[in-house]
Amino acid sequence: MKLLENLTTDRRKVLAVAVIIIAAAAFLRFYNIGWSFSNNGVDEGIMLERARMVSEGYDLYTELPCDQAPLVFLIGSVFSGDVVALRLLTAALSLVAIAACMLASKKQMGNLAMMVTGILLAVDFALLRESRLFSLDGISTSFLALSLPLFLHYLRHGSRIALVSAGLLVGLSTASKLFGGVALLGMLLFMLIEYWRSRDEKKKLTRTITDLVVLTAAAALPLAVLLSVLGPSEMLNGMVLDQGHRAFDLAMKLSIPAFFGLNLAYALPLLYARRMWAHSKEARLLLVLTVVLLADFIVQPLVFLHHMVLVSPGLALLSGMFIADMYETRKGTITQDDKLIMRKKMMSESIAFKAVLLVGILVSAGLASYGLAAQGKPGQLVYAEKIASWTTQDDWIISGDPLITSYAERLTPPNMVNVGTRVYPELTLEEVEAAIIEYNVAVFLFNYRFFESDLYGVSLFLVDHGYSRVSPSVMGEWTDSAFGFFENVNTPWVFVRNDIAEAFDLPTVAWII
Repeated sequence: MKLLENLTTDRRKVLAVAVIIIAAAAFLRFYNIGWSFSNNGVDEGIMLERARMVSEGYDLYTELPCDQAPLVFLIGSVFSGDVVALRLLTAALSLVAIAACMLASKKQMGNLAMMVTGILLAVDFALLRESRLFSLDGISTSFLALSLPLFLHYLRHGSRIALVSAGLLVGLSTASKLFGGVALLGMLLFMLIEYWRSRDEKKKLTRTITDLVVLTAAAALPLAVLLSVLGPSEMLNGMVLDQGHRAFDLAMKLSIPAFFGLNLAYALPLLYARRMWAHSKEARLLLVLTVVLLADFIVQPLVFLHHMVLVSPGLALLSGMFIADMYETRKGTITQDDKLIMRKKMMSESIAFKAVLLVGILVSAGLASYGLAAQGKPGQLVYAEKIASWTTQDDWIISGDPLITSYAERLTPPNMVNVGTRVYPELTLEEVEAAIIEYNVAVFLFNYRFFESDLYGVSLFLVDHGYSRVSPSVMGEWTDSAFGFFENVNTPWVFVRNDIAEAFDLPTVAWII
């Protein structure tokens, strides 16, 4: 107790703890970032290849099929889709977002809240994983996290400048991933709730309406600019309508309890939502924002663990506020001898809360530490280096795992960039065969989606059209990521054009289906 009080009241020690938290978050994000210890299946590779194709002059939505918001691909194109550079960018943005949330938590509930918020965000395994990848969800989350301190400042001081700034950042979040738009709805709903709560105080309706319009307009600005540049019909058709054909998968909802299982402390403010609701309007904002996002994840057809990171900043702030409030309440109660029963109850709750906080931190930090320690050179990088040595930058590659293509710094036929299992319209065997012929594909990596029955026949097509499968002994051992057992990764079969096989004297294997 005295140690904690000392750490949270001595300015030098507070600064030292804050620096240590940021340093730990930076280490976990930047250490050996070229070797990811956990991937999002094919997602990161698709994003990287889209960015590379945009840098080569292909237009999103028209020449290059795309079912996501455009901002991240445009940013990625500045770096030519470089794997390490874009991972570093995501990690750096995440670090700035953590620092901003820590500052917001400090202003709201003091140094202890700041420390708890910072530690939770630093080790949050789902957030950490996205922060080490070129991830739409990771970047969208960072923009949303940066908007929260500004919106909280607006709530405290009524600053419209802060409101506009928060709106612009929410707009950037939405332009990165449409979940940012759901967060905007949460903010608007909160403002309406607060107006309803304060009607007896004769709060002016005009100001509420004005603030709603200001926030909405500011948030809409980034997308409006992108719509004008890329074309409204093409962009809306790609990022909205092409997302509307996904089948509902109830099993994927397990991502929600899995997320809270990795971050036990995030559940505390939700379990004590009534207490937090009465705590402050800032807490009410974060609760409404979180509930709206969670409701969207529940009702939408698919939800993956990487989607859940959108609720991390709000829940980390709430958890920091909750723990700090519990600590302050206990301090105020423990000195009152005439309330022995209440004191015992508070102490037992305090122990339980500390246990939940500690276990959650240890689980996430333990997984992160294991990932960093266990990760060897990724199989994608090993294969990419060999493929790059056999091909030139003018050669085209089709890969079931586009991350291999990105590591090799090669291009993919535009309609073969997204080879995920959930894509609209669905990839057909005829389209794959046509792309192989049209682009005279140099290397075809047969894995992920291509192992499914409707596309398995492409292997026979390759053999019949002048391709051979390279002997696995040439490629070397395929090494999964540290958490590859969760990711359903198959060792790729590598097919090359016969002229490449002959030029490099590559051993091949007979291919019979």
